[in-house]
Amino acid sequence: MIDSQQQDFKKQNEQLVSLPVIEVIQETDEVRTFRLDNLKGQLAPHKPGMFVKVCLNINGAEVWRSFSISSSPRHPERIDLTIKRNPLGQVGNYFFDHIGPGSNILLKGPLGKFYFDPQEHTEPLVLLCAGIGITPMISMVRYLKEAEINNPCYLFYGARTHNDIIFDEETRSLITEMPDFHYFLTLSQPAPHWLGYCGYLNSDFVLSKIPQVQMSRFFLCGPRRFNQDFEISLLENGVPHEMIHSEQFHKNRKPK
Repeated sequence: MIDSQQQDFKKQNEQLVSLPVIEVIQETDEVRTFRLDNLKGQLAPHKPGMFVKVCLNINGAEVWRSFSISSSPRHPERIDLTIKRNPLGQVGNYFFDHIGPGSNILLKGPLGKFYFDPQEHTEPLVLLCAGIGITPMISMVRYLKEAEINNPCYLFYGARTHNDIIFDEETRSLITEMPDFHYFLTLSQPAPHWLGYCGYLNSDFVLSKIPQVQMSRFFLCGPRRFNQDFEISLLENGVPHEMIHSEQFHKNRKPK
C-alpha cells in the first residue's frame, strides 16, 4: 500500500502543469522572485528545500532548468521561484526579459531529496549556503517560523557584496521573532564601511559558532567546491555522513 502511494505521488510530481505568474519581486539588482498562483493545487505540496523543473520555449527550443522553491510549504497556494540573472546564461535572462505578471510557466514537481523533514530531523539545524544557494534555506527558515518549530537553527550565508545579499531584511527580523534562530552573514568583497563578518564562508568560522557540532544536522547549498570542502571538514570533525545533506543541482544541470 505504501509503495503504491509513493508511486502515485512520484507520478503526480512528474506531471507537467501550467501556473500563472501573479507577482515579480525585485530582491536585488540581479535577483527576482517570481510568484506563481497555485491556488488550484495543481502542484503538489512540497517540503522545504525541494525544487521544481521549469520548461521554457526559447527560440523554438524546449529548455529545462531546475529551481528551488523559496516559499514556505505553509502557503501551498503560491510558489516562489527566486532566480538570479546570469549575464552569460539563457534561462535567467529569459525570465528577466520576458516573464512577468500574467505569464504562464510550465513546470513539474516538487522534486528532490534535499529537504527538511520535521518528523525525522529533530536535531539542531545548520544551514550553510552561498549566493543563490540561500533559496532552499529560506524556505526551511520560513517553515520553521510559521510551523512554530523550536529547533535551534543556524543560518550561515556567504555573499559577494552588500548589494548581492538576498532576503537580508526578512532574515534579520527573524532573529527577534525566533529565539532559537541564529544568522551569520559574511561578505567576500565588502565595502570599506561594512562592519559585519568578512571573507569567504569557511569551516573554521562555522564550527566556532556551533555548540554541538556532532549532534547537529547540516544542509549545504552552494558551488561544487563549497559543498565538497564543507562536507570533508564536517566528516573530519566527527559529523556522521547521514547528518549531512548536500544540494546537487550542479552535478547534472546546466548553470542557471
